[in-house]
Amino acid sequence: MSLANPLWGAPGIHGELLKVGIEIGQTSVAKYMARRRAPPSQGWRIFLRNHADGIAAMYLFVVPTISFRLLYGLLIMSHGRRQILWFG
Repeated sequence: MSLANPLWGAPGIHGELLKVGIEIGQTSVAKYMARRRAPPSQGWRIFLRNHADGIAAMYLFVVPTISFRLLYGLLIMSHGRRQILWFG
């Protein structure tokens, strides 16, 4: 019953069993429900490998000079070929 109706959960199956006259506790229903094995999700490394061509990284950094001025830099880098797209 749990495989045929995966959205019911233990409370729904417990209620259906009570309607047909089977006296059982809800915790017992939850204990013996068939577990659905979900496929493992992809990790961060696999995601980056699959989508590297469409990802770009932006870095904003500050460089203090010898005269205590601040220079701001921006670097845009493509992950697909690991090349610098823009530097300013």
